[in-house]
Amino acid sequence: MLDLRRRINRIKIKLAYRLGFSRLSSMPKMLALDPTNHCNLKCPLCPTGLGDQSVDRGTMRLDQFKLVVDKMSKWLQSVNLYSWGEPLLNKALPEMAAYTANENKIRTITSSHLNNVTDEQAVALAGSGLDKLIVSVDGATQEVYEKYRVGGNIDAVFNNMRKIVAEVKRQGTSLRLVWNFLVMKQNEHQMELAKQIAKEIGVDITFSVMRTNLKDDILGKTSDNIEKDAQWIPETPEFNPYDLEKKTQKNPITFCKRPWMETFVNWNGDVFPCGCVVTEEQYRMGNVFEQEFDDIWNGPKYISARKELLGQENDVKTICHICKANGYYTP
Repeated sequence: MLDLRRRINRIKIKLAYRLGFSRLSSMPKMLALDPTNHCNLKCPLCPTGLGDQSVDRGTMRLDQFKLVVDKMSKWLQSVNLYSWGEPLLNKALPEMAAYTANENKIRTITSSHLNNVTDEQAVALAGSGLDKLIVSVDGATQEVYEKYRVGGNIDAVFNNMRKIVAEVKRQGTSLRLVWNFLVMKQNEHQMELAKQIAKEIGVDITFSVMRTNLKDDILGKTSDNIEKDAQWIPETPEFNPYDLEKKTQKNPITFCKRPWMETFVNWNGDVFPCGCVVTEEQYRMGNVFEQEFDDIWNGPKYISARKELLGQENDVKTICHICKANGYYTP
């Protein structure tokens, strides 16, 4: 019955954006949720690492997390337990993963810089039902890695990956570890070495396209961001997302389905249309601890955001209007 409900919801989502509906009878099929927006690294393109003072910092309690999941679990197909912080700084993370993955049968993924993992956490994560643990390691040696992951220790990360891999084998679980290598000018020469190390550790590896400052990339003009953060943009064409001559995105989003398909909940309950945006209060759609989610999902801000993406008349400005105006989304 649960699978049928989720399949029907998925069909309703597709029909809604294809037919141009801004008020929905469907619910999000994906939830992105930030267990905490604290982080102990100082990554120079991340607003958290830069000490952004425009947002409050905190950690979601397990009971609050369950409240959020319970509101949407019957429709959800996947949950991403990460966004602007380091999830493992929330000690309840393994229990959160177990609640969505084991108790509610929802595909669950988290992402970590994996500098700080206790033996107890390794055991708990391996047995939590978590489907995938993405490990962010942008380099293959300490000298290169620390240029972006400022304050991180690559040997500790490799050892923690080995620890979790061994625990997954011992417990016989299906948790998949994936090393995510964000390709930048500083590290693009180490991609082959990273592949060799990943094979030795026993994890998969993916190479991802970088973005300029993760806040300004949405809130600022692409041309300004390229000029300001040129030092990070790789020379390898397939990993350079920008046309440096035109100072534009190479492949901007031509139709954003996210306000129909997913929702993002910050540690404090604030709701946003996606995990791309910075969690300043002025951009929130509502707060799930203060309102019924249904009222937020079909509230004036969400409806206006969908209308903006559909090219329909609307009169409530949202983060989607800003994203579109600054060239991140170009219909």
